[in-house]
Amino acid sequence: MDSNQENLVVQQNMNPNEHNTNTRIMNINQDNKFDRVRDELYKYLGMASDDNDDDDEEPDGEYHGEANDDEEQVLGNELELCDVDREMENEFTEEDVVVGPISGMRFRDKDSLFVFYKEHARLKGFSVVKRNSNKKGGDTARLATVLDDSGCWRISKVVHDHNHDLIPSISRLMAGHRSVCDSLKRDLVAYNQSSIKPSKNIRLAEVQRGGLQNLGCTPKDCRNFILKSRNFEMQEGDAQSLLNFFCGMQVKDREFFYSIDIDNIGRLRNVVWVHSHYKTAYEQFHDTICFDTTYLVNRYNMKCATFVGINHHRQSILLGYALMSHEDINNYKLVFRTWLEAMGNVHPDAIITD
Repeated sequence: MDSNQENLVVQQNMNPNEHNTNTRIMNINQDNKFDRVRDELYKYLGMASDDNDDDDEEPDGEYHGEANDDEEQVLGNELELCDVDREMENEFTEEDVVVGPISGMRFRDKDSLFVFYKEHARLKGFSVVKRNSNKKGGDTARLATVLDDSGCWRISKVVHDHNHDLIPSISRLMAGHRSVCDSLKRDLVAYNQSSIKPSKNIRLAEVQRGGLQNLGCTPKDCRNFILKSRNFEMQEGDAQSLLNFFCGMQVKDREFFYSIDIDNIGRLRNVVWVHSHYKTAYEQFHDTICFDTTYLVNRYNMKCATFVGINHHRQSILLGYALMSHEDINNYKLVFRTWLEAMGNVHPDAIITD
């Protein structure tokens, strides 16, 4: 038997599971690669890895990528702004953003100034935060502005020197730049509904996007989003029961009003409903309204808000209900706008909140 035949025999007698073994080795090497990238990024960002088996722990912080104070102080620059605000339009070219702020540059309002500097920071590889008067930032770079006589914000001082390295490749993971995008939210929700644990869910999202650096947020942001999104997953039959209740009320009362608001991935966000006799009472007693959000629905952790008025006997009267997924400005605006629509857009003279 010649050497070629011997090689052929050896190959034919190999363990049939060797291919699977090699595949596992490749997967392990790939996992180790992602682990190294993750550890390096976390080390630079000054964060601790949360890759553990405690998948059902309570969420920590906001899912949308808001940084904590420590991250802001380590990575951020301070943006010194006055208290006065003006609302005008302002436009800058892409070249202006790349060059960055220059003394004497003028802006129509401080929001456009902050957006401009924030985008410049993202391109250069650092993050920007508004100054906290109680804390001192760790970065030496500064940007100060003043409000001139024409009502524009003028940059009075710029310090470009940094006491840390600038790394544009990972700026999307820094405080103020990172966020859980809509496509990632949809993937995380889909994997979660498939009973995939958060740690494996996040790893899968990392692999699909070619690594943590392409995720646009940190694994902790993803974990927080997953755990919070579970609060708003309707159990089987609950959504239909709610809709059946509202439809049944409209059969009994044609003037019954309800509105169901869902987000861009189909989850329940806000619900508002008003009975017809609430509308009748509001026509007479709409001078002062109390909006109370102290009640909580345990299963979904949603706020149950009530609109309450006072009649001529100084008695409390109900004027509407709302279920709210989050207590933020956008949700409050939507709930109040919807409730006012139900009340014929008649505004109360005053609103008291808790």
